[in-house]
Amino acid sequence: MKQTPHILLVDDEPSNLDVLWEILREEPYRLVQAAGGQEALDIIQFAEDQFDVIILDRMMPGMNGLEMMNRLKQNEKFQWIPVIMATAAGTPEEICEGMEAGVFFYLIKPFEAHTLVRMVRAALEERLKWQGIQQSLHAPVYSVQFLQSGQFSIRTMEEAYALAIFLAQACEDSEKVAFGLNEILCNAVEHGNLGIGFDEKSRLQAENSWEEEIERRLALPEHRSKKVTVQVERGQDTLAVTITDEGAGFDWHHYEVLRPEKGFESHGRGIAMAKALSFQNMEYQGRGNRVRCLVNLKPYDDIRAKGSPACAAGLV
Repeated sequence: MKQTPHILLVDDEPSNLDVLWEILREEPYRLVQAAGGQEALDIIQFAEDQFDVIILDRMMPGMNGLEMMNRLKQNEKFQWIPVIMATAAGTPEEICEGMEAGVFFYLIKPFEAHTLVRMVRAALEERLKWQGIQQSLHAPVYSVQFLQSGQFSIRTMEEAYALAIFLAQACEDSEKVAFGLNEILCNAVEHGNLGIGFDEKSRLQAENSWEEEIERRLALPEHRSKKVTVQVERGQDTLAVTITDEGAGFDWHHYEVLRPEKGFESHGRGIAMAKALSFQNMEYQGRGNRVRCLVNLKPYDDIRAKGSPACAAGLV
């Protein structure tokens, strides 16, 4: 991410833009305002640097927030910009419409200043995660195309990320697959093996001590030997990835669907997003400490075309 995150504020009411500006102007962000959906799209299209977060009003004359989202997501260049929808339209049906359009963060007007700041920080974390995945996938990893089956073991969040990037190299829509695998693997580490529950993570994030708590628990004697096991089986056109942690399991049904109330939280949407965006199929098994993900493989010709060592040497 650039040194100063760029945030676009979109609302047809000048007073609402003023409120957003006043709350965020002391934060380390560059703020840009747009008075409607079409103006926002024009700014995004011709901006020198990409925006990192968009705060978007839903009810606007001309092009409303949902219509702007649909236009934005049609362009692959902009589809991974997190959008926070600030709106008075807060029924479950309306929030589900927004989630289906790609809005995973919600603010219901009127909102508290600290709630807006917390939501922007959560959206920026999501943006940083996507950018890291995109950059990592640019580094070619050729050996994964020869993997037929294998078993991996990881302990840490860093290892989860590295393995997600490695396996996604062989898959179609590798960015989406890397995102989904990283979410499921990290969930297995922090919630499975380390036992950090939803409410506890909310508290740790509010205290800005979540990463410190992860490291502390990884070092505890009762957690040092715990592993997340990843079994990989390659089919003709698909890759099956089975992820098993050593935790007590959980009720995954509450997290595998994008529920309206999750739009107001700073976390807790990763499993649902992974299921919706990343995999052909995702199935939790047993008590919830095992999940099987199925993804489409990248055609071999596509891998060769991107420059395998043999291609680069002129051998094929």
